[in-house]
Amino acid sequence: MVMSRGERWVLAPVALLLLDAEGRVLDANDEFLRLLDVPDVEAVAGRRLADLLTVGGRIYWETHLGPRLHIEGRVDEVAVELRTPRGREPVLLTAIGREVRGERLVEVAMLGARERSRFEHELVGARRAAEEAERRVRLLHGIAADLASVAGLDGVAWVLLRAAVTMLGAGDAALWTPQEGGPLRRWGGAAGVTAPTIDELAEAGVRSDGTVVVPLRTAGALLGVLALEPRRAAGSEPVDLGTAAAAGQLAALALARATTHEQSVSVASELQGAMLSDGIVADPHVEIAACYRPGVHDLQVGGDWYDTFRVAPDVVALSVGDVVGRGLKAATAMGQLRTAVRAASDTGLPPEEVVERLDRFVDRTGTGFMASLVYGELELLEGVMRYTCAGHLPPLLVRGDGSAGYLWEARSTPLGVRGTTPRVADTVTLAPGDLLLLFTDGVVERRDRPLALALDELAELVTNALGAGLRGAELLEAVVARAPEDDDACLLAVRWLGPAASGASATETQRVASADEEGAG
Repeated sequence: MVMSRGERWVLAPVALLLLDAEGRVLDANDEFLRLLDVPDVEAVAGRRLADLLTVGGRIYWETHLGPRLHIEGRVDEVAVELRTPRGREPVLLTAIGREVRGERLVEVAMLGARERSRFEHELVGARRAAEEAERRVRLLHGIAADLASVAGLDGVAWVLLRAAVTMLGAGDAALWTPQEGGPLRRWGGAAGVTAPTIDELAEAGVRSDGTVVVPLRTAGALLGVLALEPRRAAGSEPVDLGTAAAAGQLAALALARATTHEQSVSVASELQGAMLSDGIVADPHVEIAACYRPGVHDLQVGGDWYDTFRVAPDVVALSVGDVVGRGLKAATAMGQLRTAVRAASDTGLPPEEVVERLDRFVDRTGTGFMASLVYGELELLEGVMRYTCAGHLPPLLVRGDGSAGYLWEARSTPLGVRGTTPRVADTVTLAPGDLLLLFTDGVVERRDRPLALALDELAELVTNALGAGLRGAELLEAVVARAPEDDDACLLAVRWLGPAASGASATETQRVASADEEGAG
């Protein structure tokens, strides 16, 4: 049976309305009546469409949509909300004005947009969250750079207090540090910023007056306490506890550096050592050891780094990188890139897409251009690693049977350099006992021999050392001892023990990591 045009209008799955020139309802189909939960057309006949919308929709209709419809004759897919007994009902509204037998009428169609509205809200929320995360990372990078530019407790204290007011949004701030055999030493802060209590020294928190208290701890030791008083002006945002706590971690590292090496070691060298000291994951399925040795002639810090961290309970990320240059600028860029690697990896992307995100970070910030990086993710239960090399030397793979070779696949340009091909990755499967060695060019590059020969010598050296029973820190010490002394050298050794490794291996891994950290320090 073929329905008439009128029947199709009534039964259409889209809400349809007919309005007069004043915007009053003349007719409506069943779908519109269902949306408004009214029994028949009489319930809405004669009412202005604007009065059926929410307050914002009514204002928008009267100030924008109505005049536009009158001038242009139509509006298309405008998001508005109907007032219904169930609450707000988001719809997409399309309206067309027509002349019918000398009378101006308006035909309106409304399509339900609840799912679209929810998606748009989620999208906006995700974008705001991403922008806020990027803002926080850049803010913390700025604080880290400022802290790295000063030496001594006084310099660290005043940089931190200035950052509290200019970057963290505090109205006033004060810093207390312990003194041997004496009371807490205080920097800055008006009389209203009172000293923290014993309870407040335990963990970061917010006082009843809104003051944020951040204990500055590293390696379990309390090095100071920062109090951030909020701005009292109307409309001022409160101090964000999470950002303040993250800044406090950077400040704790800077205080530790200044306290321990205030007169003897450069600020940049100490900051790099602090950032690398937490880069070892302990797990019963792997033995991991790392080593960093700066060039010994002038003790300048370079841009080399290593890092390991979990991206999932049974997946460990491995990275070794090298920023061009030396000194404070390279150390700061290294810290930012190392942090950016962790931030990019937290998204759960494959290695090649992690490096693509780092390319965009380099483009936006100008930090780390031409830096090289090898990045991989090792599945601890299966021994499968997916990796990529961005302008970096290939990892060395030494099998349990003594055979060795370099992973030359998955190569692409350094960070920030746009090549003609996209970033790529490859997969390698390890057997129990296999060793991966990630390293920077300072380990092998020499002026007196070709790189290919130096790589062959490194593979032979590592293979012989493993055959002699050297493991972990001892293995890396043997490699570093043969490396040129006029360049920074950074190594990361990962030995997969297998899916059924015993719990004793975790203890051994922790012992190796601790020994290596002492050696690196």
